Amino acid sequence: MIRNTSGAGAKKKLSPLVIIGGSVILLAVAFFFISRSMLDQRDPEVSRVLSEQSRKQRSGEASGDEQQGAVQMREDAALTFVTPDGAVRTIINIEIADEEASRTQGLMGRQHMAEDQGMLFVFPDEDYRSFWMANTPLPLDIIYVNKSNTIVTIQRNTVPYSEESVPSTAPATYVIEVNAGFSDRHGIMEGDKVRWQRK
Repeated sequence: MIRNTSGAGAKKKLSPLVIIGGSVILLAVAFFFISRSMLDQRDPEVSRVLSEQSRKQRSGEASGDEQQGAVQMREDAALTFVTPDGAVRTIINIEIADEEASRTQGLMGRQHMAEDQGMLFVFPDEDYRSFWMANTPLPLDIIYVNKSNTIVTIQRNTVPYSEESVPSTAPATYVIEVNAGFSDRHGIMEGDKVRWQRK
């Protein structure tokens, strides 16, 4: 015979899960109303400042993402392009690459270079040179200069990321990289001279 415990006199115990769940709900409701009350009483000026700081931070993070990997050009020296008779054509600030590692890296990965900036590669000897544009997003003019500081070759408007050889037509000790079109914009030609001075 089964004993009947469902009568009116039987007592029911609450499950621990029900108690915990109810407590969590009560705390959440209380937190919601307290938060609303605090927000309603906040200083409008403080809220405006906090909102502005948050907007600037988000904007800074976005521009930082856009400029990720961007490297600022150093200004190691000033380089002057001059005509064969010594008239100044233009002057730029240059970053100097005079070691194997810096010459190998060159402008790879650089996203921006100003019109008055460039890179000067200095080699220990005079020889036929050949560059390429692998991993280089900027189109460039590549200017080859011999040991007498005379421009011997200008390779104009090189193609970004190209792995084709961009050679000199005569031995060179120095190579200058500037933005594509720079040579035409400033009238720079083979036979012109260059000179530079470290800052």
